Amino acid sequence: MKLVHRALVGVLALLWALPSESSAQIFLASKPHPDFAVGPLFVIANVRPDLSVTVNISFSLTLRPGAAHATMEQDLFLLWPAEVAEPTMAGPADPALARGLHDHLVVLSSGRLKLQSRDRTLVGTGQLGEALPEVASYVTVTRQGPLGSQVSPVSYIKIPWTPKLTDPLTVTTLVMPLRGLVTPKRASWVSETFWGRRWILTVGFGDLGPPVMPLYSIYFDNRDRVVRLAREFSQVMATFADSDHLLIDEVEPAAATRRPSRIRAGSEVVALALTPVDGIAPQNMKVQFSYFAGRIAWRPILVSLALLLLTNIGGTIMFGREMFGVARARRRARASAGRLRAEWLTGDDQAAALLGAATYEDVVARWGPPDEDRERLSTPGRRTLVYRAQNNGQAHEVEIEITNGRVTEIERRVHRLVP
Repeated sequence: MKLVHRALVGVLALLWALPSESSAQIFLASKPHPDFAVGPLFVIANVRPDLSVTVNISFSLTLRPGAAHATMEQDLFLLWPAEVAEPTMAGPADPALARGLHDHLVVLSSGRLKLQSRDRTLVGTGQLGEALPEVASYVTVTRQGPLGSQVSPVSYIKIPWTPKLTDPLTVTTLVMPLRGLVTPKRASWVSETFWGRRWILTVGFGDLGPPVMPLYSIYFDNRDRVVRLAREFSQVMATFADSDHLLIDEVEPAAATRRPSRIRAGSEVVALALTPVDGIAPQNMKVQFSYFAGRIAWRPILVSLALLLLTNIGGTIMFGREMFGVARARRRARASAGRLRAEWLTGDDQAAALLGAATYEDVVARWGPPDEDRERLSTPGRRTLVYRAQNNGQAHEVEIEITNGRVTEIERRVHRLVP
């Protein structure tokens, strides 16, 4: 009893740690402690560019050594933490399926699913084989109360007994269109603008989701009827159509392989081999992908070009504003200096104040560089500064003589401008 209690605690701890966006399943038998296992098992998720997903589950039953063959003659139940999008067969579901559920579960939808059988030589060819007279039934359920809006709907599927389940030369295939297997990847608006929206497909086996999920309560009541995975070759696969417009960014775990499809032109296949385990252990495969339109993925190129164009336009505008400000400041400085110079050239009192006191630097600091700067090489220390300006229809010219660094003479000439 202590060992059973410890095992149950371990299972609970493991399930609590599982992420909510899981897409896998377990099988339940009709009777406790089944003497058979599921294997080989192939879980194939077919993803189309519109993000709709159809899952084909192909499996067979393997009898345990020493067990009676008749023990396999019973119905199977499939727990899948995702919602069946629509039935594939007309007619109502088996009413006993919904009656066997707890009162805390609410049935959202129900229907029938097609069962097919194919020879072992058709496995991997894409041919699903012939339809069986037996049909599967499903109910999509969620929890009652406030938790119902916080958890995703799940599916409870009944696979009726058929002799094909025990035929060692055939596999039984269940086709299910599912909703909720593809979820958007969380990303910032900058990342989505540049790269576009990324999607994550999660598919696998042996995963129930956290205990708050409705499937956990169904499993907990029937955990003695869990059908284990046989030690046969089993595999989870994701087939993506239109590989010419597909981008796969990341695949988990690292053991998963990626290759072009050998039987479907223009398809990409990501596959993970399942490892047989004695208990329930989630074995999930995640694929991060996106589809694009056109011959190539234009979005990153166009966004990069747009950012480059906006950067250049912004830089040009900023450079133009800066240069305009510099030019305007220079124009204002020249206009101000011109006004001061014109006032000085026509005012005798300002000219007289320069004699004997002002230096070359004083003159240039107040009225700017001269229009002419003459220096007599034969007489060192003497230079002549010439300023010109126009005011009130007259042309003014002033010559300033500087000897030994001081203003010694000022001469002004006035010419009348001819209209």
